[in-house]
Amino acid sequence: MYPIFLAVFPILLAVPSAHAALATDASAAISFYRTKESPFASGQANRSALEERLISTQIESTYRVRWDRKEFELEAKQILKDIQVARLVDTKSACQLLSLNRNDSGTIKVLGPNATLEILETDDYWAKVKTYRDQVIGWVPLSMLKNRHDDAGVFVNILDTYLRKTPSSLAAVLTTLPRLSRVEPLGFEKGFMKINRNGIIGYVDINHFASRADFSNLAFIDGKWIPVTHRNGEFLVSAQRAQIPLQRAKGFVTNQLRGVVTRAAPGGPQLLSRVEITKPEANIWALSKINGHGEVWWKRNAVSFETTPATSSNTLTTEQLMKREIYSIAFESKSSVRGIVSSEGVYTTEDGLNWKQIPQFGKQNYPVYIHPKGQWFVGAFKSVNQGQSFEPFIRWEQVADAIQGAHLKNPKLMRLTQIEAVSNSQIIINVDTGSSKIKLSSSLSTPSSWSVVKN
Repeated sequence: MYPIFLAVFPILLAVPSAHAALATDASAAISFYRTKESPFASGQANRSALEERLISTQIESTYRVRWDRKEFELEAKQILKDIQVARLVDTKSACQLLSLNRNDSGTIKVLGPNATLEILETDDYWAKVKTYRDQVIGWVPLSMLKNRHDDAGVFVNILDTYLRKTPSSLAAVLTTLPRLSRVEPLGFEKGFMKINRNGIIGYVDINHFASRADFSNLAFIDGKWIPVTHRNGEFLVSAQRAQIPLQRAKGFVTNQLRGVVTRAAPGGPQLLSRVEITKPEANIWALSKINGHGEVWWKRNAVSFETTPATSSNTLTTEQLMKREIYSIAFESKSSVRGIVSSEGVYTTEDGLNWKQIPQFGKQNYPVYIHPKGQWFVGAFKSVNQGQSFEPFIRWEQVADAIQGAHLKNPKLMRLTQIEAVSNSQIIINVDTGSSKIKLSSSLSTPSSWSVVKN
């Protein structure tokens, strides 16, 4: 304590008498600092005096996170979020494209809602972007941007990384990538990622990087959306525990309440740990000029946001869904993550993030399918209004007659295992009779006529 007191004592003696006039209203006294990082206040002033001499404001974010079943508070600079590894994004609503990463900087142009931008760099609060159409460069707050599902994103290194000549930890070093560099992969090999860095082509250790795959719950692979749990080096791990090469993923649905730790906290989350964000908070810092002190920083006000979505017994988040066994899942298309899943009940989603149960199907599992023509199927039922209501589609006595006619044997058991399309006008079902697995086809317009598909 003694050395700290000696360090602070000269500051206390140096405060001029004008300070007393600034803080005459004790109830409104606000501490101010030489810098935002200063451990001790250099004085106090009443709010009106600070507001009158206001120069600019900045937002500083912190996050309450959960890791290893414990709660921690981390600064924004300690966490990388999903939007910071995006390449293409859209604006949430109309906003200003600013000349600098400051609220008081000049406006370059006004962007409309859903304007597509390319992210060039980010900090804790801002993104430097380029407009997709006219290539204008400026700054917008990260909070004004939303992810695109068809974006594969970029890779960001969490620590300084060697660029090597070949994919080996023993290979010659060509240069060093400073931490938080944004790169796009040219390929993957033996746990390394091939990149082009300022005209130099080489290999970097992929385990030093975070990407959209680290935030994803769903990945668009080989023309369909697949539930994934995490990334393992150059592979995605699906909900069925299959390892899928990362380069096959062309888009992602990411978890906005997940963070990747970029700076370890003593006794807390370690470097590259995935944490669950339970509550983001923001302090609005203000810069004012005070007589006798010059420019000083003070906390103008704090803003707190609860982010954990409200859930009920008939709703699930994708994160909760990933902890279950998924029986069957289907989505409309790559550009749409509207879909349906069967997992201890049947649920539908509009955004790929939140799922609402269809009470009609209880807690049962059924094969689900979405036909390219727009019909939704759950077991023997079909919907023509995107899952809002379902009507019977399969009449089992007609299926039994078709099987008996083809195999000269009346099936004692029939269990529907899969639904698929062969054309825009035909549907195929797979039926397990206990002794054999049979495919049958029918027209979408006349489902009462089923015929066995011969191998």
